[in-house]
Amino acid sequence: MSKCIGCGVELQNDDPNKDGYVDNLDYVLCERCFIIKNYGQNKVVKKSNIDYMKIIDNIRDNDVIVYVSSLLTLNLDYIDKFKNVILVLTKRDLLPKSIKDGKIINYIKKRYSNVQDIIVVSAYKKLNLDQLYNKLNAYKDKDIYFVGITNSGKSTLINEMIKSYNGYKGDITMSNYPSTTLGVLDVNIGDINVKDTPGIVIENSIINYLDNKNIKKVNSKKEIKPITMQIEGRGAVLIDELIRLEYETENASMTFYVSNNLKVDGISMKNPRLAEQYIRKYVIEDNQDLVIEDIGFVKFTKMTIIKVCCNKDIYMYVRDKLV
Repeated sequence: MSKCIGCGVELQNDDPNKDGYVDNLDYVLCERCFIIKNYGQNKVVKKSNIDYMKIIDNIRDNDVIVYVSSLLTLNLDYIDKFKNVILVLTKRDLLPKSIKDGKIINYIKKRYSNVQDIIVVSAYKKLNLDQLYNKLNAYKDKDIYFVGITNSGKSTLINEMIKSYNGYKGDITMSNYPSTTLGVLDVNIGDINVKDTPGIVIENSIINYLDNKNIKKVNSKKEIKPITMQIEGRGAVLIDELIRLEYETENASMTFYVSNNLKVDGISMKNPRLAEQYIRKYVIEDNQDLVIEDIGFVKFTKMTIIKVCCNKDIYMYVRDKLV
């Protein structure tokens, strides 16, 4: 049976409510990909990591894994599942130029022994695509799998490489929505064949709860302008009516690395906006970051006690500082 060239799902014309539906089996795009590509609309698909792990089980130890991660959140939660990893850090154009690539690379090398190479790229700026292509060319006799968290920029990167090395626009469906790729896609990039896999699902990422308007605000394509707040006394900070950070440490200092489209405002503790939705409390040591999946991260320069409030139980964690 044929697969959709946009998302990799098997095409079928039996049930419009199931993945891969087409009116005519001669079509090359499923109905969902056609709507995304032509109208920018999405039919929600609920995928879990049970689906993804079925694919992982077929990956052998000697296969090459291109693990794609956005620099904005640097989610490497699943990287230890693989032995031979080329780590590709995408969306370099979003982080300020003052942040040096070498510092980020050293940060990762200290923590992950299975990473063979680290390449920092920007698909939109075509930064370091030749470096990545040459690296993959050395492994072209092996099976090469592209894997990564949903919204990592994986499909955008592959399409840009197809354009650069094949001379035509890539067909992989790209969108702001999670779970866009649904099956394994065999893709030729120049002389190299790679396998694009569905994005690993972070089921409680905030992006799963947002409408299209807010998804576009979160997924900015412009270089981030960090916002630093030096705060006296106790108070709260709102990230665009999405997240409330209450700080209980006087003279707190926080730098927000989030989309420029998201408004970051300091407010009084007496202001009730989002206050009723308590998620969890953190004691963040000096020089640590709070990472909010698919939003970005907040850097702290002194020990700070915070509460994080949101309408949903969203995925976040504390790490050693990145920058």
